[in-house]
Amino acid sequence: MCSLLRAGGLAFVLLFLLAVSKTSAQGGPYQSDGWQGPRPTPAQPQSLPSAPQTSIPSGKQVLEIPVQPQQRSLELPRQQAAIPPPRSQPQTARPTQLVTVTVTDPSGGYIPGLRREDFVLYEDGVRQEITYFNIGENEPVSLGLVVDTSGSMRDKIERARQALRRFVDSIKPGDEVFIEEFNVQPVLLQDFTDSRVLLTQAISLLRPAGGTALYDAILDGVRRVKRGRHQKRALVVLSDGMDTASLSSLRQTLEVARRSGVLIYTIGIGNPQGFPTVGSGVTIGGPFGAILLGGGADDRVDTRTLQTISDETGAKHFLLNTRDVVGSQAVLETAIQTISRELRLQYSLGYASSSSKDGYRSIRVETPHHNLVVRAQRGYAVE
Repeated sequence: MCSLLRAGGLAFVLLFLLAVSKTSAQGGPYQSDGWQGPRPTPAQPQSLPSAPQTSIPSGKQVLEIPVQPQQRSLELPRQQAAIPPPRSQPQTARPTQLVTVTVTDPSGGYIPGLRREDFVLYEDGVRQEITYFNIGENEPVSLGLVVDTSGSMRDKIERARQALRRFVDSIKPGDEVFIEEFNVQPVLLQDFTDSRVLLTQAISLLRPAGGTALYDAILDGVRRVKRGRHQKRALVVLSDGMDTASLSSLRQTLEVARRSGVLIYTIGIGNPQGFPTVGSGVTIGGPFGAILLGGGADDRVDTRTLQTISDETGAKHFLLNTRDVVGSQAVLETAIQTISRELRLQYSLGYASSSSKDGYRSIRVETPHHNLVVRAQRGYAVE
């Protein structure tokens, strides 16, 4: 009986194991990897369009670079290399010699709109080919402002400051300006700059005291402005008296001015017919009027010297009455603004000189328009 039971139990165990094995083979609930129940039916693969990114088993993305676009990117530089680079635009060469010309009608009105063919230029009587032409609005300028700050300017210095500030407002970024004062000697207040802030600060430093070294100031101003980086160069000299303190002579000053090639505008404030007051010094004669030696009150201004300097250089001289300048700001300001406007309405004529000689060369500029007045420098020097 026990043997029968043991045999039956063994048969039961064998049948049970056989059933489990069959269930596993059919995907039943008991599987070798521990999964219970039927496994989900795997999805059928679908045809998808290719994309630049493909999943990899790690779950990260990799970038696929297609072959054809890569070939096009290599062809592009070849196409660009085949296109010739753009040509640089030709520029008019700067001339070896530049002459600034002012043209007015008989009443003094400025004449704009002229062309190169409206001018004829001679050097030492020989006609020169004009190879460069420009208008003042487009021609940058190196400019010096030389201001008398002798004791006699005390009542006029604020008028001068206001007028010079207005002048500074008219400069362009391409211009360069320096400011120098003089009494017994010239003193640089601001070197070349196009900063209106710096120039205005320098103007505020003008302080009247002492005598008048006019000749030294003009010579120093010419020397400084010739260091400018522009071929068009101008100097504005404002003085209210006679020279009393210069180490340089009048003759030397006139000679340097006429040979410099610099436009020298002069503004004289005073009374050319005045006389020195008692105790103002000793007066001696000279080729351009009386010259006062020593200090003291004096309402005269050496207008003949200033006029000669301006005429020789193709610029302009302004004579202003002391009483008018003190009484109205508009008087001095009008003179300053006239100079600023003239610089913008001038013409620049450039040429390569046909002469090989050193020394002074005379210049003459004409126009076929006989009703117009042409003003230019009378010459320059080649050292």
